[in-house]
Formats: sequence, C-alpha cells, structure tokens
Amino acid sequence: MFFTFIECDFGFTGELLYLRDEDSLSYHPWNTNVGVSIICGAYTGLDTICETGLIAQLSGLCPKSVWIPMKSKMPQAIKGNLTAHFDSPPMRGTGVDYDTSWKAYYSKKDSSICIGDYHVFDSDMCVEFASGLVAVLRNGQLTAVWGKVREVKTAP
Repeated sequence: MFFTFIECDFGFTGELLYLRDEDSLSYHPWNTNVGVSIICGAYTGLDTICETGLIAQLSGLCPKSVWIPMKSKMPQAIKGNLTAHFDSPPMRGTGVDYDTSWKAYYSKKDSSICIGDYHVFDSDMCVEFASGLVAVLRNGQLTAVWGKVREVKTAP
C-alpha cells in the first residue's frame, strides 16, 4: 500500500472528538461513505472510501491510558485529498493492517494527538486531508496521523 495526495480544498469538514464514555476517537460529523479502515496502531484506523481510496477521517478505540505525553506541535500542512492505493481491492466493512505498532502521543498544550512517529522532517509531506487531521507522508508511506482533538463526555 502507498499513499498520494492532490493539493486542493478538501471536502471533509468536522472535528476529531475524544469520547470519554467510550475511550475512543470519533470524527464528527461521521462520514457515512467510508467502507474500510486502514488500521494504524493505538487501536485507531483511517476510515476510507472503498471505491476511491479517499481517506475521510480518523477514528477508533484509543484510551487515554495509552497516550504518551509529548512536547511536539502539530505540523503545518497543505490542504489536499489523501488517497490510499491498496495492494488488492479492499472489501467494504473490513480493516486493512498498515502499521499496528504505532503508539499514541498527546500534547496537552496543543490539544493534539499523534498516532505514529511524531518526528517530522523537512522532506516529509504534511497534508491536511480533513479539518484538523494531518497525514505525514515520507516517500509515499504514511509515518503518522495528527489530529486536533476536543474532549467530550459522549458523542453529540
């Protein structure tokens, strides 16, 4: 699997929420077109539209007890559409493992979470693919997903 992006105004707007009652991350409003999840570690996944590979949001069980404090800030990014290119066509309703070893890092000062490697290099491409969600690409591979997160008790 590899990833590409097209610089443009993205079509996915909303916000990443941490639902205390469920110990999970959820993008609101939920995009009902997603059909496959790319499993990224820390019990999260990138929700993807099967037919196009377009990545719409981040979600998943992600208890605060696994979050590791960090001082890094969410990287600056260009706006664009992020697309996953699968090795074989994914089936709707399934999950595709990407890198399940990734950990979750959290900056309380920045109210941001990073799933994956929080080290961002000058040669990396940072793409905001939905409001408040940034993917970090290195040579066509995803190294991290960042999100501005707001904590709430339950889903709206």
